Amino acid sequence: MKQHYSIKIFIFCAIGVCINVVLGSIITVTNIPFLFLDAIGTIFIAVNFRMRDGILTGVCTNLLLGVIHGPLALPFGLVSITIAIVANLCARKSFSYKKAFITGILLVLIGSLVSAPIRVILYGGFGGLSKSVSDILVFSLQASGRRAIVAAYWGAVTDGIVDKIISCFIVVWLSNLPQIQPFLQSFRNSKENYHEWSKENS
Repeated sequence: MKQHYSIKIFIFCAIGVCINVVLGSIITVTNIPFLFLDAIGTIFIAVNFRMRDGILTGVCTNLLLGVIHGPLALPFGLVSITIAIVANLCARKSFSYKKAFITGILLVLIGSLVSAPIRVILYGGFGGLSKSVSDILVFSLQASGRRAIVAAYWGAVTDGIVDKIISCFIVVWLSNLPQIQPFLQSFRNSKENYHEWSKENS
């Protein structure tokens, strides 16, 4: 029972990682401004499953991105962990489009607190190897005397606000698809059966 339940979780997490990496890599190559789409899988898993499953998906995503795009992707695993925690807490009772909008804002405001120091250490507060539209804002804030960490924070917020709201909207849409619902219901049934089995064997 436990092994069957764990296998289902592992499969969902693996799919989440693939979604993150594929979409994130496409956006990186096309260099579309204000979009990353590399956290959709993490948010989806965190919203529909357990917090630790979302964290696992986020960490594995950054490990794989580190292999594909280089080790500079690894420190941002801390941001992925933050995203998973916030998304799971926001979706404890339900996850509607209204809540998705609020969650997207919280993800970027809280996530930027984690990403800003990383951006300062790795890139001097700017967006990274790819040109970021927010670099102009960061440069202006630094030139006006703002601390690098403050400029990096608002640069991260500017970069991520649209992406995180759109990502959360996509997660709501995916979660409500008739094709996805049976899989989610299957997980919920497995979860309930596993808890009953645990109680009987404890």
